[in-house]
Amino acid sequence: MYETILVPTDESEGSREALRHAIDIAEKYGATVHLVHVVDERVYAHYGGVDAIEHAEEALADAGEAALDAAAERVEAASLPVQVHVERAVPWEGIVDTARLVGADLVVMGTEPRSGEYRRLIGSVSERVLRTSSVPVHLVKAQAPAETEFEVREASEADADAVRALARRSMERSYRDFLDAEGIAEAVATWYGPEAFEELLAEPDTVLLLAVDGTEPVGFAQAHLLVRREGTTGELHWLHVDPQYRGRGVGALLFARTRAALDERDVDRFAALVLAEYDPGNAFYRSQGLEPAGTRTVRIAGEGYEEQVYVDPAAPEREPAVTAHTGPDGETLYVARDEREIGSQGPFFAAYRSPDREDRFGWFCSNCEGFDTAMDTMERIVCNGCGNRHKATRWDAVATE
Repeated sequence: MYETILVPTDESEGSREALRHAIDIAEKYGATVHLVHVVDERVYAHYGGVDAIEHAEEALADAGEAALDAAAERVEAASLPVQVHVERAVPWEGIVDTARLVGADLVVMGTEPRSGEYRRLIGSVSERVLRTSSVPVHLVKAQAPAETEFEVREASEADADAVRALARRSMERSYRDFLDAEGIAEAVATWYGPEAFEELLAEPDTVLLLAVDGTEPVGFAQAHLLVRREGTTGELHWLHVDPQYRGRGVGALLFARTRAALDERDVDRFAALVLAEYDPGNAFYRSQGLEPAGTRTVRIAGEGYEEQVYVDPAAPEREPAVTAHTGPDGETLYVARDEREIGSQGPFFAAYRSPDREDRFGWFCSNCEGFDTAMDTMERIVCNGCGNRHKATRWDAVATE
């Protein structure tokens, strides 16, 4: 009955609910889903000056493309063909014109409550589409915020298989353009294999939260406390959501709970990491109020990629903590407790030959309280005395060359 379905998308709860209905209909009839985001030309046209108009239009278009990317992932996760469109027009005109352009058999769009005054002044987009569309329009009412559907709890050993499966599905959907299934499988095994997962849960400076729908795990967030000279940073390394649950508030809920858990540990600042090429992830962190703070290079399957670092406003620096220890040759060495790296059996602390930190010695292993440490071929810290090693939690652990 339906071969081509058009869904207007703006990341509102109404459009997310409409997409859920559109996917159900498309699965029933084997239809292609077209997604459209209309950049409202009335908004940026009010900005003064050519430069202001261009910047406003670009910002609105970027936000729309991020919303389309997230929606397209949900359609693709259902194994349905999808196409995306960005239009610059009055919203209802852009939707009707796109429906005509793609030959849509059906328009599925969401509605949200608006005041009578709003309707009088602006009018309802859905009502105008209903009046002017030459094809059927299926209206879907927005439900209550999706966050109420899910529970967030700390991960346990019993969640190991679920975490591995979530990480694999999420990475295959998000990073399929530059990392193959073999590389993803190796990364997941390295970070979340049985022994690695057990160590991850035992690490006191790690926060691992799981979102569940009833009893079904649907996403997880992994963060670490990193102590540096300038203070303690709560660093969000991973935020994975099952592709079938994207667009339902799981990511935002995990993000908020992770921030709260780190705040309880008195972090001085917060940071989040995402590959620079992954636009939906970058758009998500910007939507959470974080600001880009530079990039760093990571290696994935032998290739170098840029990873974007996002931060919240910087907090004031605090006094560093340096303690004196006797080194292997009887010399006095100074261990900086505020410069730490994660270890499999305990953290590593930077060691110096002088309290002013001008002359670096190496690393101090907190597990055996020794200085006999070195770097392995992957530039990870290893203690020669007890075997403690710097745990890889991100891309540099992927060795598929």
